[in-house]
Amino acid sequence: MTSRGARLVVHASVTGLVVVGAAAPAAVGAPAEGAAADAGARDVAVLRLTDGSGEPTDLTTAVADPRVGTSVVTPELDAPEFTVAGVTWAGRQAPDEEISIRVRTGEEWSTWSGLEPEAAGGGDVGGTEPYVVGGATGVQLRLEGGDGALPADLRVHLIPGTPSGGETEAASAQAAAALPERVATSSTARSSVLSAPAAASEPAAAPDAAPTHGVLAATTGAPHVIPRAGWGASSSTPHWTPDFYELRAAVVHHTAGSNDYTAAQSAGIVRGIYHYHANTRGWGDIGYNFLVDKYGQVFEGRNGTLAAPYGWMAEGGHARGFNSGTLGISVLGDYTTVRAPDHVLSTMAEVIAWKFADAGVEVRTPSGYVSPGSPARPAGQQLPRVFAHRDVESTTCPGDNIYARVPALLDDVARRVSALGGRPSEVFLKNTATAGAADLTYSRGRSADTVLVGDWDGDGVDTLALRRGNRYDFYNSHEAGEPDSVVHYGRAGDRVLVGDWDGDGRDTLAVRRGREYHVKNSLSGGNADQVIVYGREGDRVHVGDWNGDGKDTFAVRRYSVYHVKHSMSGGKADRVFRYGRDSDLVLVGDWDGDGKDTITVRRGRTYYVNNRLAGGEATIVLDFGRPADASLAGDWDGDGVDGIGVRRVG
Repeated sequence: MTSRGARLVVHASVTGLVVVGAAAPAAVGAPAEGAAADAGARDVAVLRLTDGSGEPTDLTTAVADPRVGTSVVTPELDAPEFTVAGVTWAGRQAPDEEISIRVRTGEEWSTWSGLEPEAAGGGDVGGTEPYVVGGATGVQLRLEGGDGALPADLRVHLIPGTPSGGETEAASAQAAAALPERVATSSTARSSVLSAPAAASEPAAAPDAAPTHGVLAATTGAPHVIPRAGWGASSSTPHWTPDFYELRAAVVHHTAGSNDYTAAQSAGIVRGIYHYHANTRGWGDIGYNFLVDKYGQVFEGRNGTLAAPYGWMAEGGHARGFNSGTLGISVLGDYTTVRAPDHVLSTMAEVIAWKFADAGVEVRTPSGYVSPGSPARPAGQQLPRVFAHRDVESTTCPGDNIYARVPALLDDVARRVSALGGRPSEVFLKNTATAGAADLTYSRGRSADTVLVGDWDGDGVDTLALRRGNRYDFYNSHEAGEPDSVVHYGRAGDRVLVGDWDGDGRDTLAVRRGREYHVKNSLSGGNADQVIVYGREGDRVHVGDWNGDGKDTFAVRRYSVYHVKHSMSGGKADRVFRYGRDSDLVLVGDWDGDGKDTITVRRGRTYYVNNRLAGGEATIVLDFGRPADASLAGDWDGDGVDGIGVRRVG
């Protein structure tokens, strides 16, 4: 452990608090001993409160706060400049003390701010929500109430805008609890972090395949979002490999702390929150999917958020029990008493509406989530499509001001989704997976429609279908006109797959609900003809005729590993192989006319075609369309060879 500056030892006889701290370094931000002066990243300062054994040498009295009665208060401690602070303790159980913090920016100390426990991301280290600040060089901690026994291994983490990979205890403090039998631990538990498997082949980052046969749908109405690489997410830090779930709702948050930061400091604040969640708390990644600063800048949070399959969202760590299928969006700052700027709420609405429009979310309908019971909502109450963190947990997040405006935010989202859904879309189809211009171009549907590809009438030519809720409009040609058939099937929220399940030459639908697949062998309503159970609920699923027997079956994808099944049944996969990266967008097709479907991965506007169900180099590499286009795959001219296509929203 490397300390900075002179040691400061404080003993508070009133509370039994023993504090050992460190004064500020001679120059703020000076590197630790042995570190290069131009390293560009400072160690994270950690103020640690542990067992108070040992007699301090230099005594200074720290008294209890007379306004609130007996409390534990640290002295005003100097620290290297930091942008995010958070308090952690051993174990998941939140302490019974109320924890407050104040910081010094320049020569001024802030008012005291309460820090609420934040358990959304799991892990073995308990902790508070992050406290953000434009840049502070002093900190003071206060604990009020409780049973007089401080939590084990209580720490305040002071994280600079450019944190290093690890934390050093630049400032440490020892605390003796009021109860003599209290013995605190001296080590911080860390949860195991799941990291992505290395790709066996590297042919070619864009979204994973949407779970519809031959279609990867476009993102429409996208606001400007600063991606993870743009704000400096650490590539060396262990990350959480994303799981994806169908998007059903959005959860609104704010951080704790100060609203006094500049636009240029926001990226550093996001880096600090990332470090606090990923490293300090052991979550492996930042908890939120999106973060919005007071200037209206939008930052991508959780890994996979911008690379989510069409209509799906990467599982975050922002609302315990409600992370799957929700979009977590947080405003940087504290809006408990301060009014959030109108443009911040408008930006949040723009982000939510963009993703809701992609997912076909019916904004005015209930989300399907139910409140578990919180001070804001009774247990069992149906939750809307946009709700606040405090609706599902005992917290004041996202602050009284934002919370009062969540209904208006929902209205704004609904208006924006309606506007996005009315934009026309155009398709550009190529008859082969080769370079060159499109062979066929025409308009079909609106931006809010989900597009499916299949041979609906058995003539050997793949055409399009448009889905709106549980209504399906099927077109048997690429000509303009009304649909050839209209079918209502399943539920509006169902995840649908397309394939020729019985080998009759006609594609039909299968509805996926968790691990269950409800297969229909005709384009009609009514009960499924077959129900099978396969894989895991979080699997990404692709459909193809993998062995050339004329029948489509499933392959589940876990990261970059494909588990292929040659029959419509449960049980073990018949073939397992690895190809590409887990962030790749995936298309399935018979690219060489041999009767067997294989995998193509897309990165940006580049397609890497592989004619084998195996790893290795791509057979064909080509560029087509624009990065924001939807991707389609199908046999557009009936020659037995699949080509690619794109869908573009006007």
